Amino acid sequence: MSTQQAPASGSAPADTPAEYDGWRRGRWEEVAGPNGKARVVANGMVTGPDVRTLPGVPGRWATDGTGALTVTASAADGVVVDGVVVDGTSQVPPGDSLEFPGGLVGFVGGSDGAYGLVVRDHAAVERSGLTGIDAYPYDPAWVLEGEYRAAPEGRRIEVERLTSPCSTEAILAPVDLVVTVNGTEHVMAVLEDMPGQRLVVFTDRTNGRGTPGIGRWLVLPLLEPGSTLTVDFNKATLSHHHLRPSVFVCPLSPPGNHLPLRVEAGERALIHDTTGQGPAAPLVGTPHTEGSDTMSRDPKDKAVTYLRSLERGDWETARAMCASTATVWHNDGKGEQTIADNIVAMAGQADTIESMRYDITRQFTRPGEVLQQHVVHVAAAGGVRGQVFAAVYFRFDDDGLITRIEEYADFVPEREAAGAA
Repeated sequence: MSTQQAPASGSAPADTPAEYDGWRRGRWEEVAGPNGKARVVANGMVTGPDVRTLPGVPGRWATDGTGALTVTASAADGVVVDGVVVDGTSQVPPGDSLEFPGGLVGFVGGSDGAYGLVVRDHAAVERSGLTGIDAYPYDPAWVLEGEYRAAPEGRRIEVERLTSPCSTEAILAPVDLVVTVNGTEHVMAVLEDMPGQRLVVFTDRTNGRGTPGIGRWLVLPLLEPGSTLTVDFNKATLSHHHLRPSVFVCPLSPPGNHLPLRVEAGERALIHDTTGQGPAAPLVGTPHTEGSDTMSRDPKDKAVTYLRSLERGDWETARAMCASTATVWHNDGKGEQTIADNIVAMAGQADTIESMRYDITRQFTRPGEVLQQHVVHVAAAGGVRGQVFAAVYFRFDDDGLITRIEEYADFVPEREAAGAA
C-alpha cells in the first residue's frame, strides 16, 4: 500500500483536499516545530510546598508561602532564571526564560500554587533523524458524520496510562461519540484528559499490522451533547507516547473504544532517517541502523522501543535495533536462536494475532543491561484471549545495539488471568 509522508515542506498529492494538506502541515509543526512535542525531554506539575525533582532536570522545585514557583539549586547545577545563575532558592515567574545545561530550555505556565514545567531540547528533532509521519493515502470515504451523545453528569472512566509500571486513572468522559461505519453504529467514549480538549482514543484491526498496537487518537471539538460533527479518520493521529515514552504517559483506549474493522486512514508511524548521520539523539522511538546512534541513550527506553516495534509489527525497525550477531533464548523449548530467525518466526505468526499490547510493569538497569517485567495482552484468531507474563533480560553493546535477549514467559488464558488479578 502506498503511503503519504508529512514533511516540513512540500505538496500533497493532487487528489488531496487543500484543507487536509494544511492540517498535515499544522500537525508536523505540532510535532517537530520550534515548540513541537518531539523537542520535549521532560515535563511535570509542581503543586504545593512539597519539593519535587524531575528526571534529567537539575534543581528542586516547590511553591513558597505566596504560591510562587521556586527552584533550589547550586551554581554548579547550571540552572539559569531570566539570565541569572541560581545559587540557592529563586522564584521562577511564569514567562521568565529558563535555561539548563546542555542547551536545554524551560517554560513555566500556571499560577497560584499550581505550575507546569516543560523542558525542551531544540536540537532533539535534528539529532533523532525524525523526518515525517507516515500516513495512509487520503480517503474521502473515511470522512463521516458523528454525534455527541450525553453521558451521565460527571462521568469518569477508569483508563490505563502508559506509565512504568502501567497505572490507571479515572478520566473525565463527558460525552460519547456515535458514528456509523458501513451501516453499523459504533459508540466510543470521549475523554477530556486536559481541560478544553476532547479526545477519542480508539483501537482497530490495523493495530500491530500497520499502526501501533496502543491505538490512535481523534482530537475533537468542544460541543454540547446532541451536536453533530465531522469525524475525519484521515486525521487520526499517533499518540505522543511514541515521541518519548518516559515523558508522554498517554491514556490507552477505554473499554469499548475498539472498532472491529480496519481503519485504513490516518497516521501510521513516525519516519526517521536511519543513515546514521549526525550525533546521538535523546528521542525515543526511532528506527535504528547498525553503526548509527539515533536513539535515546537510556537502555530502558531502548528496551521499551524494541517492544513497541514488535507491538506494531514493525519487524524491520526491531531488527535494526539489534547487532548482527544478536541471539535470543526463550523458555519455550526452542533453545537458542539468532535474532534474525526469531523475528522471522514472530512475523510468520502475525496473521494469527488480532491485537497485542505490552504493559511494562518494572525495569531495572545497570550499564549495558536491562531486566524487565512486562505483561502482553494478546487476542488471537479463533477467540483466544489471554496475557503473557514475562521477565526479559536485554544486553547492549557499546553502540547501543541489542546483543542478547533472554525471556522467561508464561501464557495465562483470559479467565485465569482475570482470576489472578
